[in-house]
Amino acid sequence: MTKARLFGEYAAYHNDPRNRLCHAFGIPLIILGLMGLTAQVRLGPIDLAIVLALLTLIYYATIDRRGAFLSLLVFAVLYVLSTKLPWQVNAGAFVLGWAFQLVGHRIEGTKPKFLENLIYLLIGPLYIFNEGADALARSL
Repeated sequence: MTKARLFGEYAAYHNDPRNRLCHAFGIPLIILGLMGLTAQVRLGPIDLAIVLALLTLIYYATIDRRGAFLSLLVFAVLYVLSTKLPWQVNAGAFVLGWAFQLVGHRIEGTKPKFLENLIYLLIGPLYIFNEGADALARSL
């Protein structure tokens, strides 16, 4: 699928600004927690968080190079931060992030898009990072 189609379908489930705000907080928290927890799994000289981030970035690059670059920056910051935190804080961030997601969808009255297609678990961060970068560019 193309970026336009993926983003269009994702956006259809995220029209309410309160839901988008919940996602703007929830998605980075989920990534922070996931990175912190998977960073503890060693795969030789690297950890599982790096492998998962690289695979995700490769996928992102196939559909949106700008978004892949933005995601690389965000992933790098979240990875460094997550590796400095105890696993309990990362687990809490993961749970809190999902709580934000569920509250946002409750407010909007829609179910999460990934329940129809798991690819939207990957599209959510890409969409949110692009939306954040666009909002920042408009404010400058």
